[in-house]
Amino acid sequence: MTRTSGVSRFAWAGAVAATALLATEARAANPVEALRTVAVQDGGRVKPLDTFARESARRITGGRAFGAESVRGLDPVEWVIAMMAEPERWKDAPIVRVSHAGLRSAVGLSPTRDRYSFRELATHEPFLKAADAVRAKEEGDSEARLDPVEREVAELYGNLALMSEIFSGEALHVLPEPGDASAAWTSWAHAAHGDGAETRRVGLLTTALASSYAAGDTGEVVTAASALRARLGAMTAGAAAEADLAREVRYNRIKPFRLAWMLYLLGFLALAASFPLVSRVATRAGLVLVTAAFLMQGYGMLLRTLISGRPPVTNMYESVIFVSWGAVLFALAFEAAYRVRYFAACASGLSVLLLILADSVPILDGSIEPLVPVLRDNMWLTVHVLTITLGYAAFFLGVALGHLNLALYFFAPGRRELLRTMSLFLYRALQAGTLFLAAGTLLGGVWASYSWGRFWGWDPKETWALIALLSYLAILHGRFLGWIRDFGLAVGALLGGLTVLMAWYGVNFILGTGLHSYGFGSGGYVYVGGFVAFEVAVIAAAFLRVRAARTSVPAPATSALAPAVR
Repeated sequence: MTRTSGVSRFAWAGAVAATALLATEARAANPVEALRTVAVQDGGRVKPLDTFARESARRITGGRAFGAESVRGLDPVEWVIAMMAEPERWKDAPIVRVSHAGLRSAVGLSPTRDRYSFRELATHEPFLKAADAVRAKEEGDSEARLDPVEREVAELYGNLALMSEIFSGEALHVLPEPGDASAAWTSWAHAAHGDGAETRRVGLLTTALASSYAAGDTGEVVTAASALRARLGAMTAGAAAEADLAREVRYNRIKPFRLAWMLYLLGFLALAASFPLVSRVATRAGLVLVTAAFLMQGYGMLLRTLISGRPPVTNMYESVIFVSWGAVLFALAFEAAYRVRYFAACASGLSVLLLILADSVPILDGSIEPLVPVLRDNMWLTVHVLTITLGYAAFFLGVALGHLNLALYFFAPGRRELLRTMSLFLYRALQAGTLFLAAGTLLGGVWASYSWGRFWGWDPKETWALIALLSYLAILHGRFLGWIRDFGLAVGALLGGLTVLMAWYGVNFILGTGLHSYGFGSGGYVYVGGFVAFEVAVIAAAFLRVRAARTSVPAPATSALAPAVR
């Protein structure tokens, strides 16, 4: 117990110390650190300037890999101030990412270059004509669907518009209307010309801050930033709670989901090493690290819940995070029941993959956005989404266990007892997933009746949820009756996972139709297509390996009457 506690304290202290060191260095090097918690009205909610700056940096530069948000070595908050203080310099900086090859080809940009300056793109005639055509299409038909290149054109044009507003100060809405915090706030640029002495003082401080930064006077920048923060804090006290802004800045700084996948990775490596080493120390260290990662991930989800005021399962990014957390939740519950390492090892490896995807794939936008009206204040929707997403979590834990089972068939087909045990574990995971998916589907019907006036309407989301549920019911029924055996159960877990993937991702990002339009997006086809191809290849390889192993063994005289391998 002492060794385990020591490993736990060491891992946790190392992660916290590294985070604290990075945060301290960033604060010391940033002369506008005081502005980090300034309240900004943006995207339908009030957020700290720190969040606005990070989101803008990611959006413009495409810096999504592991949350890389710095712009040419600057902290995002300082970058925003630098953009306003020295707009002509930053208009020529090649920081705008144009990664879509189809877009570059369509508007005549270089096929080998993906970084451009604001001025290059804002004066590029073919791109401007393409943007005009997309706007005309959207204005002519509000329900018109844009093709992938048109969506990229619209997004790039929006990024340039955002940069233009940052240059002018129009993007930062920092002053609420007196007596009406829900109305549009006054921007940074208009503060100097606003009514009232307090507003004009803010304008003078913003001008002083910009001129001091442009002149390179760090001392004056620090003084102006501190004075401006105090003034704005007093003026927004009734519209934005200081504690809420500080909580969101802490969430941005800690990056709990990144810390979680790092701890999951360490836990997975320790658990993987414990099998060949037959080491209790490695086993305990692995379980402690996985538990620490689970708690860190839960802390991150709690912070998102407090920041947004809702459960963190309303977009693809949050559902990926929640599925990862749910898979570990089931794994730890099974570990408590069976006291084996397989569940924790599979769940931690799965969580590493899912959290890295959430941290690096562009279509998984981690921004916290307000809910659309149909989703607000709806208890049935909250229960439905949480339940059905827990079902997805159990199924993806089953996918991980299915891969382990097929690996045993491929590399160690002689370990019959272990194969039977692992098949039982897989069966339990699929049972849990089916239970939650069935309950979540029924609760979805209750929510549909509450919101749309009908329990079931064969909407694509409803249809694919039912297809996934029926697929797993068939797998479990076939296993219970002996129609499929251990190998067939492992294959069924992978094939069933593909139906869940279609219900989870495919309806929202491929079909893009139905009443669940608030959850639609685009992109990620290469990642998902590669995953599907990999799963098919794994199943085919395992099947060929098992068949080869069967045919290499001399068949007994009654083999013609023996049941086939399933």
